[in-house]
Amino acid sequence: MASPIRSNEIRVVIRPVEARDYDLGPIPAELFKKTFDAFLTALQVTDRELQPKARSSEFFISQLALNPYEFGVLEKRRSYGQNSPSAIEYFRRCAEGIYRSDYQTVVRHPRLTRAFIRIVKALDPSFHVLAQFNDTELPVDDFFGRQVDRVGVKDDPGLQADNWFLGSAMMSFEGRLDEIDYRGAVWTGDLMLPAGTTHIECVFDKSQGEDALNPFGNKNVCITGRAIYTGDSQLPERIEVISIEERTHVNVAVDIRGSLCLTHFSERGDDLDYVE
Repeated sequence: MASPIRSNEIRVVIRPVEARDYDLGPIPAELFKKTFDAFLTALQVTDRELQPKARSSEFFISQLALNPYEFGVLEKRRSYGQNSPSAIEYFRRCAEGIYRSDYQTVVRHPRLTRAFIRIVKALDPSFHVLAQFNDTELPVDDFFGRQVDRVGVKDDPGLQADNWFLGSAMMSFEGRLDEIDYRGAVWTGDLMLPAGTTHIECVFDKSQGEDALNPFGNKNVCITGRAIYTGDSQLPERIEVISIEERTHVNVAVDIRGSLCLTHFSERGDDLDYVE
C-alpha cells in the first residue's frame, strides 16, 4: 500500500503521552506553535545549507488534522534537475543519523545542529511528537533529545570518550519483556536481560497491531532488531524491534542420571576409560 505522505513532504503528529488512540484530548496552542515553528525553521535552515537563496525551496502547508493533532509541510523546489538533495530529504537523513548514532552528516552543518536543538527545546514531556516521512517515521522524544545532545560531544574531540561502540547494528537479545505500553505515538516496552539488573528500551512496529504483540508481554523472549548504541555503554540504549519470539523458561533442572556410561577403547592403546 502506497504511503499517503509524498517524498517531498513531512508530517508531524503531536499527542498526549497518556492517551490511547480512542481517547485523544486537546493540546495547548502554544505547544503546537512552538513545534511547528521549530520544524519549519529546521527545514528552512536545511534548505539554506544546501543551495543559495535564489534557488531555495518554498514550503507549503499540506495537512492539518485533529485527533491526533497533525500538520504537514510540502516542499516545492524553484528549479528542477538540481544535483543537491531536497531540504526534506536531507533533513530526514540527518534526523535518522542523529536517532541512530550516526552523526557524520549533521556535524558538518552547525546551523542545522542548532535547528535540531530548537526542535528538542520545543518538546513537552506530557506529549509525544512523531515525524513521519514517505518511507519512515521517527519518534522525537527524550531519547532523540539525548542523541541531539551527543552531537555536540561527537563534534568536540576533547569531550569524546570512544570506550564503547557508537552506531547501530542488527542484533538479537534474549530476556524478559515487561508489559508493552500501547499509549502514545510509539509503542514501547523494557527488555530485562538475564542478569536481572539491566534493561533495554524496545520500540515496536505499530502496523503489526496489538493482537500480534499481546502474547509477548511479561514473557521470556528473543528480540531481533536494530540496536542503537550511544557510546555510553557496551549495551544498546534502544532497540527498534523487527521480530520477536517467545522463549520457554526451564523451571526444573534436567535429570541426566543414567545418561552417561563408561566405555573402553582398546584400539587407542592408552588403556584409559572414556565417558560417552
